[in-house]
Order: sequence, then structure tokens, then C-alpha cells
Amino acid sequence: MTLEEMIAVLTHYKNGGKVQIRPINTPNWYDSDVVQSWDFTSIEYRAKPELQVIYADFNEDGMVMASNTEQYQPPFGRKLRKFVEVEE
Repeated sequence: MTLEEMIAVLTHYKNGGKVQIRPINTPNWYDSDVVQSWDFTSIEYRAKPELQVIYADFNEDGMVMASNTEQYQPPFGRKLRKFVEVEE
């Protein structure tokens, strides 16, 4: 990690943000509620990504009108559907 990346993740954590960790050269990230100590030589850190939410409605032909806000009002007779990203 660069110094700027280290500062960014430390600042994010200091401000109450959630952090994920993984041992260097491994594929999976893990949530870390409390970081007891920071080891930038053998562990990678990142701000936990926020789950993405998309709102959409579908017309009779299956075409979609998508929005990133629930303020979107679909045409009469159609309803707004909420799609939330799933953590893997």
C-alpha cells in the first residue's frame, strides 16, 4: 500500500468507518470490527465497500428504467423495484 492509501484507510477507520482486511497475496477480504494493531507489511486494509442499491421499473416489453434514487416515480400502473447488491 502507498502512504496515501494507508492514511486514507486509517482516517476512514478513525472517523467510524468499517474496515476490511486480508493477508497479502490472498484473494478474500474479511470484515474487521476492531483493529487492535496495524500491520501494513503482511496485511492489506481497505474501507469496506458500501452495498450498491438500484431502483428500477420494467415496462410491458421488459425494458428497464433504472435510477439510483427511490424518488423516481414510475408511470401509472408500474411499481418501483429495489435491487440490493449481495455480499459474496
